[in-house]
Amino acid sequence: MPLDLSARRALAAAALKTAADKPWRDVTVFDFAAAMNAPIEDIAGTTVGDAVDAIEEWLDAEAAKGLRGVDWVATPRDRLFDVVMRRFEAMETVRGGLRAIEIALERDPAAVAQQHLRAVRSARWLLSLAGIDADGVAGVARAQGLAVILAQVRMAWRQDDAGDFVKTMAALDKALRRAEQTFGRFGGFEPPRPEPPAAEPPPAAA
Repeated sequence: MPLDLSARRALAAAALKTAADKPWRDVTVFDFAAAMNAPIEDIAGTTVGDAVDAIEEWLDAEAAKGLRGVDWVATPRDRLFDVVMRRFEAMETVRGGLRAIEIALERDPAAVAQQHLRAVRSARWLLSLAGIDADGVAGVARAQGLAVILAQVRMAWRQDDAGDFVKTMAALDKALRRAEQTFGRFGGFEPPRPEPPAAEPPPAAA
C-alpha cells in the first residue's frame, strides 16, 4: 500500500538522517524503519529508491511553502530564479545527508538516469510555481532544459561550503541568462505582464 503524505515525509527525514550516519550503499529499508521508530511492516512496499523520491518531493514542497501566487510583474527569469533558490535553501538545511546520497548515486549509471527523471519532475513543478507553462511539447522541452540546469547548479551548491549560496546563485543566474538568450519565448522567457491599470474613480454625484 502506498504511504500517505505524512509517512512519506517521515520516510524522507529518516533517509536523510540515515545517510548522514552511514554509507548510502549500505543502507536498507530496515534503517529507515529504525529511524522512524516504526515496525518494518509500516513501510511495506518501500524501496531505498522510494526514499530518495520522498526526499525530492519534500524539497519541492518546501520550495512552494508560503507562496500565495505568481508575481507577474517580475520577469520569468527572476521568478524562476526565486523558486529554484527556495528549493536550494531547503536543501541547505539537510546538506550532510543529501550530499552523501548524491555522491553515492552518481557512481551508478542507472541511478544517474533515475536522478534525471526526478529532476524533470521537479523542473515541471518549479516552472509551474513560476507561472511558466510546463505542459505540452514546449513544456516538456522546458522541463528537460531546466532539469539539466538544476543538475549543474546542484554541483555548484555542493561546493558552496560557506552556506552563503554565492557559487549556487552565480551558477543559477548564469544558466538562466544563457537559457533566456538562447531560447527566448519558446523557453518561457516572455516579457513580464504589465501591471493592470488603476481603476478610475466613480463619477461624482450631480
